[in-house]
Amino acid sequence: MTHEHYAEFIKEAFIQPIRSVLIVDDDFPTYREILETVDASGAIAPAYRNKAWRKRQARVANLIDTFRRFSPPLLVDIHDGENVSAQEEVATVTHLHQCDLLVLDYELDRSKPSDGTRAIEILRALMSNKHFNLVVIYTNEDLDIVYDTVRWGLISPSSDQLSKVEITEAENLIVEGEDSFEGFDRQLRETVGSAQYFHSRKNKNFMGTMIQSKQPYTLYKIQTDKVDWSTEQRKLVLRFLLREVELKNRVTNNSRNRIDDLEWSAEGLKWIKSDSAFVALAKKTDNTDNLLSDLQKALVDWNPRPSRLFLTKLRAEIDEYGVAVQGRVLRNYHALAYWYYRLLVDTEDDERRWRIRESVSRHSSQLLEGIQPRVEDFAKRLVQAEIASGQPVAICKDHFRVSLEKEIDKKRAILEHNAFVCSTDPAGWHLTTGHVFTLAEDYWMCLSPACDMVPSQIRARHVRAYGDRLPFIGIQLYKIKDTQIPEDIHSNRYVFLSIGDKITVFCFDDPKGKAAAPRWQLLFAENRGKLSNDFLFEVTCIQKDIRRLVAKSQQAEVVSQVRYEYALNLTQKLGVSLTRIGLDFSGGEEVEV
Repeated sequence: MTHEHYAEFIKEAFIQPIRSVLIVDDDFPTYREILETVDASGAIAPAYRNKAWRKRQARVANLIDTFRRFSPPLLVDIHDGENVSAQEEVATVTHLHQCDLLVLDYELDRSKPSDGTRAIEILRALMSNKHFNLVVIYTNEDLDIVYDTVRWGLISPSSDQLSKVEITEAENLIVEGEDSFEGFDRQLRETVGSAQYFHSRKNKNFMGTMIQSKQPYTLYKIQTDKVDWSTEQRKLVLRFLLREVELKNRVTNNSRNRIDDLEWSAEGLKWIKSDSAFVALAKKTDNTDNLLSDLQKALVDWNPRPSRLFLTKLRAEIDEYGVAVQGRVLRNYHALAYWYYRLLVDTEDDERRWRIRESVSRHSSQLLEGIQPRVEDFAKRLVQAEIASGQPVAICKDHFRVSLEKEIDKKRAILEHNAFVCSTDPAGWHLTTGHVFTLAEDYWMCLSPACDMVPSQIRARHVRAYGDRLPFIGIQLYKIKDTQIPEDIHSNRYVFLSIGDKITVFCFDDPKGKAAAPRWQLLFAENRGKLSNDFLFEVTCIQKDIRRLVAKSQQAEVVSQVRYEYALNLTQKLGVSLTRIGLDFSGGEEVEV
């Protein structure tokens, strides 16, 4: 349950930044219609006589007025789709980054009552772009039916595919049940529908819910109790019936634009979201529509996590104050001129790419520095309100569904934290300090200084000696078994890497000996260390043959990247190891008593 104090911060992050609204409703008047409706004789133009708003002008006026009463008043535009094909209308609405809220009538085709196909097409287009959109779908239809129809129109096909053997086995089991109990087939299929399908897509452990005879599978479990099926057979038939439900609804199923991150409300208020859109569903009323209130209630029911509020607030502050901060950044004319001059005078493309990346990073850093204090103030007020509302462990469990009092959750939280502060996804177009790459079955890290790794800055003597190969220092990383958190975690020996979906702990040297020296080797990156689009490159290393040393080339893949400050720390640690002296101390081992 979302507390009242938290609801206010949701409103501040999502609702208050709204400045413009686009209403898409084929029964609403547009500006063009208002100007063309009445001819010289005072008669209504034929093209606009059938619009329903003329019979319910008060409701339309009240809806628009709710947006105008907002502080500051919102800009409201209307699109009715007249004389526009479905494809053109979808293309028009996908430019939603020009407004902050879309109000979408469920029935946009007057010739097809109760049909939401065109509205669903618009939602698909919105969810396939990268801009976050707030949407309210409002309708006269039954909200439960509309909710199911919209979900079927957006959700991607299930990844649970049955083999031909499994399908045949499930069909045979149902036939055998019908042979034993007349009407078994029909009664069994009636227990599995949209409710069970959407529950199974939302809950990974839905089979456990079914086995325990809990909703929404209670009737299915009761029906299968009539026959002598094993647990695995019950599971197989349920998967088969869920597949049939999906196939039955495939007419509007979103198989073209995959939306794999779709979420929806469990019960009560109805909303649907993806990474690029939040959709609230609302019922049309006679004269009391307040869609901003409906949207806010749905957002509160979603209960976005504090981290999302921070980022949403950051985006809103950039939109609101970014221009002002930008003006302060642009006052440093001499530095800006010098940065741009360096971009212009570089004669090699590789050098220019490096300079451009550096310049853009500096500009964006200055912009965020000007915005960050406002977001920090928002975060401070939120944290203070949260502290006054309860215990930290309980608050975190409510927001993140993570029980930090449990050892398994606490360990995972620490691992994820360490991986975040220590490493990031690989970036860049050439090998650089901190890149972690696989070589055969081993993991290595590049620890040469970053300035020596820029392809265009390879020294002439290296070119004469090695040609197009870039020499660099690589150290082998030792994987810690079972991903344990080391007891000497603050010894500057460990890195935590997020590789794929798994966090792995590595040691800079042999984890069995604290005084062990790291294993390093001079390696050579082909093509001056330039990476392919999938972070692949060729490495040449010196290895022993039967009688002599030979150069052997093999493919390497950059799989992670240690943050620069952590990589620099390991570089210094390697330097200490390379410059150590063998002090002639004695521990008395050679003395026998």
